[in-house]
Amino acid sequence: MKRVSEIFWIDARSEVDLPAVAQGKVTFFQDELSLVNKLQKLIEKSEMLALIDKDDQVAVKMHWGTETTTRTIRSIYVRKVVELLKTKSKYVFLTESAGLGLGYTRNYGVGRLQLAQIAGYTFETCLAPLVPADGLYGFNHKLVKVDGIQLKEVYVAKAIAEADKVIVLSHVKGHPRGGLGASIKNLGVGCVAKPSKYMLHIYDETPQIDETKCNKCNKCVEICPAGAIDGYSINPDICKDYRCIACVEACREQRAIKLNWCSARDTAIRIADCAKAVVDTVRAENIGYINCILDVSPICDCAPYSDTPFVPDLGILAGFDPVAIDKASLDLINQAPILPGSVLTTSTDNKIGSIYASSFETDPFTIIEAAKKLQLGSLNYSLIKI
Repeated sequence: MKRVSEIFWIDARSEVDLPAVAQGKVTFFQDELSLVNKLQKLIEKSEMLALIDKDDQVAVKMHWGTETTTRTIRSIYVRKVVELLKTKSKYVFLTESAGLGLGYTRNYGVGRLQLAQIAGYTFETCLAPLVPADGLYGFNHKLVKVDGIQLKEVYVAKAIAEADKVIVLSHVKGHPRGGLGASIKNLGVGCVAKPSKYMLHIYDETPQIDETKCNKCNKCVEICPAGAIDGYSINPDICKDYRCIACVEACREQRAIKLNWCSARDTAIRIADCAKAVVDTVRAENIGYINCILDVSPICDCAPYSDTPFVPDLGILAGFDPVAIDKASLDLINQAPILPGSVLTTSTDNKIGSIYASSFETDPFTIIEAAKKLQLGSLNYSLIKI
């Protein structure tokens, strides 16, 4: 018999009986219609709090966006999640990892904290401290062996590896390389350190220097945090635990250092491999998932802009199966009408796939199917509307 995972759902609609309000029979001010208060019911009904034991170190993994991203999860929802978790343990923290590279604010732990503040995520707004998951530079990790489809070792962010429990709080959206930005992607990209972000994006073991284009300016040597560059070569044994592409960024003008980027399909598979390592490390029974299908934009919150959502707000899902919750999220998106003025002009049963059909050829089902193959969860789910 195939396993069926329970996924709980609160609709984003706040249905008010306007005739009854006009007649004075009911009031506009019905607290139970707020999606924030519905979120409390969702967490309680899903038994998410049963995960948490007294004095657990509880990581709430989310995406903090960039300086000018506008569609990340609103802090009022984050605050409600934290508020409920803190009824079980006082050691709840919000966390995010550094981005690949060293050339932007998002590539550093402190930079990530600055971006979180811009997005409205602070101790005051969210009731919990914010902790960089992989240290100041993104190199604080635990090396984990994994029987992945393509990857066999993964660098799990240290704060995730050390947490007793993890709540994966995801903004559901499209992703040009991963296909679907939701729970699996939040695990497989957001919960790993720089070396694994490199591995899931790039085929080369290390960046390669083209001697014919190199002018020996030494910018790459100066910026390399590992000290792995000597002459025209990058020592893979030294570079291995860093793989930050800082050298590539430093060589933008000369373009003497190149990378062979993975196809969208292989990136999606490698994200699932990394997710497998994270789940193996924390253990499946210690992880809960919340997917916010709100402001469903076509591109990841890593981008410094947010496009118009292409479907209406559909609500929030909760469960303990990353495959099932992402499949349910994708199914709801594909069943929803498209919004006028968005990137989509005609309805389709594979909306995100259609967005990227003529560019990255991304299929959002790839990451879900890879995660299923890795036994991270089930494609079969029961959607329980609260």
